[in-house]
Amino acid sequence: MNEAADAGDPVKVEQIAAVQRAFEVVEALADAKDGLSFTDIVGLLAVNKAIAFKLLNTLVACRYVFRDPASGRYCLTFKVSNLGLRKMSRSLLLDQSNSILRELADATGELIRLAVVEGDSITWVSSILAQSRLLQLNPSYGFEVRLHLHAAGKAWLSTMSSERALGLVLQRGLEPATEHSLATVEAILDDLKLSARRGYSISYEEHSLGVGAIGVPVMIRRFGEHKECVGVVTLAAPCARMNRQALEDIAPRLKETVARLGAIWPVGDGRTYS
Repeated sequence: MNEAADAGDPVKVEQIAAVQRAFEVVEALADAKDGLSFTDIVGLLAVNKAIAFKLLNTLVACRYVFRDPASGRYCLTFKVSNLGLRKMSRSLLLDQSNSILRELADATGELIRLAVVEGDSITWVSSILAQSRLLQLNPSYGFEVRLHLHAAGKAWLSTMSSERALGLVLQRGLEPATEHSLATVEAILDDLKLSARRGYSISYEEHSLGVGAIGVPVMIRRFGEHKECVGVVTLAAPCARMNRQALEDIAPRLKETVARLGAIWPVGDGRTYS
């Protein structure tokens, strides 16, 4: 089929735009504690009310969204969560990794998280809190990982070429999150080179004030001899409990855990890479 002809077909372009808008609504509702009003959604999509109304009716009919009859606000159902759990269940990733990550969380007393790489993005899939701590960090389940600010993003970027890493960072922007955020191309590239040399990355109050984190990439030899990053394991802790040196000191323990995780990383059909 002629791709140029497809690109000029207004019906197909409109269909693609409709799908994009639907996912924009789903993602916005996932972050909205009390849902969103119809006016909120119209403003989010920047479309006329008729288009927004039809889109919401479609999402409601597909049971991804429901409208609270009391408030009139739209909320996300658990169908999206169910899809994610079904995906993770079929890959066996969570079943096989949680026991390993739990050991690390209990041994260190800190928040341990796993993110997986899919294409040009990295997404949180698991967060495990130590059971022994009274003061704990609350894990964020937002999809977006600020690549040059978070230990997970840095660890992933450090496994690729400087050109590709910089391209991914610039796509998302260099806007700082704190006064400690790396905000120049030179500083970011230097930090990634250091992370690549030592096999782990550190974010110290760059993503959130008072929080430090260390990340180690999960490297898998998927085809031939070339290894690729399929995920990242991070440990995060309050700076008052773990300073930068303490994070560096924990790196060998984190690398050991990642090596165990890499050995049982599922191919997708129940087999592993070990």
